[in-house]
Amino acid sequence: MNSRERVNKALNHEEPDKVPIDLGGNQSSIHIKAYKRLLDYLDIEDKNITFSDFVQHIAAPCEELLERFEVDVRYVRPIGWEVKEDFQPKYEGKYVGVYDQFGVFWGNDASKDLDDILYYDPVIHPFKDLKTVQEIENYNWPDGKDTTIFKGLRQYAKNIHENTEYALSTSTTGCIYEYTTFLFGFTTALRNLKTKPELIIAAMEGLLKYWIDYNIAFLDEVGEYLDVICVNGDLAEQAGPIMNVKVYEKIIKPIEHKLSQKIHELADVKINYHCCGSTPQFIPHFADIGYDIYNPVQISAYDMEPCSLKSRFGDIITFWGGACNTQNTLPFGTPKQIREEVKYNMKCFKPGGGYVAANIHNITAEVPPENIVAMFDTIRDFRDY
Repeated sequence: MNSRERVNKALNHEEPDKVPIDLGGNQSSIHIKAYKRLLDYLDIEDKNITFSDFVQHIAAPCEELLERFEVDVRYVRPIGWEVKEDFQPKYEGKYVGVYDQFGVFWGNDASKDLDDILYYDPVIHPFKDLKTVQEIENYNWPDGKDTTIFKGLRQYAKNIHENTEYALSTSTTGCIYEYTTFLFGFTTALRNLKTKPELIIAAMEGLLKYWIDYNIAFLDEVGEYLDVICVNGDLAEQAGPIMNVKVYEKIIKPIEHKLSQKIHELADVKINYHCCGSTPQFIPHFADIGYDIYNPVQISAYDMEPCSLKSRFGDIITFWGGACNTQNTLPFGTPKQIREEVKYNMKCFKPGGGYVAANIHNITAEVPPENIVAMFDTIRDFRDY
């Protein structure tokens, strides 16, 4: 099979010739510091190092590295969002960082040397002091219909689809509830969800409108060439959900469902939904909403043992990630320990298809290159059906 056939067969819960491999998405890439060390270790040259996501400081892996690890997926991102390595952030008081299209400022300590900053957090929240639905509705929301960021994207996607055999995925094309935690601040958003849910609903409705308009414009450009679309929405942490699941089901799920429905109307694609943490209570809802894939499969969180996840939910959703414990084994283990863990996880996830092997979220800055190589080489060694 070629890569595209392999990915799509796995996503249809059928066994391909080999488990597909991913590296390079917004939640499956590599921190730029780890990336540079990995390139040196493998004697690979990347003459045009680019952030695929500046906030997370993750790199867009070069083609030679992707081929070295036999990666089956390539990514299409709005060209206007690309940020070169030498991009200089803005300064806002005690913070240095960047504003996003919604007015959230992603920053870090301005007293730090820029080379020492590993990533940026949402630190200035435009909705922090908003008290009414009207204030939220009257906010200067960005225009999701703006097509300027898609310039040249159609030809780029068409070229990959027609002249390569790789599956094609997108960067993030939607984020509803999680983004309210950036707009209000994490604690304020959770407090409002409990005491003033109308404010969260109004914000989610504004986000929904933006992302629907965005997807209409985006998929008009590239939809016919895509295999996978990615949507974000963190709802959990290490020990479990961050809110009562009944609150999620009543308030959040119906609005997020509307985005999923619209995407499926617009393009014949699978939706890859991102949610960190312990998620077994959510996975049936994800499948019900129309999410076909779940990432990053944080196996170190509560109740996230790989074989258990596969036996409980393998028939209703595809797992994308889950290759190696990214909190402990990958950064701090030995190549031998990594090999044993990856071998076990592959054994759990691969039966019956429904699995794409990848690191759990982005490979962090401290991970040694030999550990990264051990993970991907082990995936390759045990990917055959």
